[in-house]
Amino acid sequence: MSYNNRCPRCGEERLRTWDELSEDEQEIVKRLPGATEYTAAERTTHRWCTRCWFEATRSLTMSRRSLSD
Repeated sequence: MSYNNRCPRCGEERLRTWDELSEDEQEIVKRLPGATEYTAAERTTHRWCTRCWFEATRSLTMSRRSLSD
């Protein structure tokens, strides 16, 4: 699956996967307002901007892809 690497909110940072986040960054993600909307397993498939903490989900990515087709 191909993702756009830039944050759609701030446009500055490359979106990072769960495994690319440091332990401190993972703790921040766990405390974000939307943290309870997804299970821990679902969140590992998301990507985050470490500048503005935008969270990209697969459904968001897929909906944006279909709009551009």
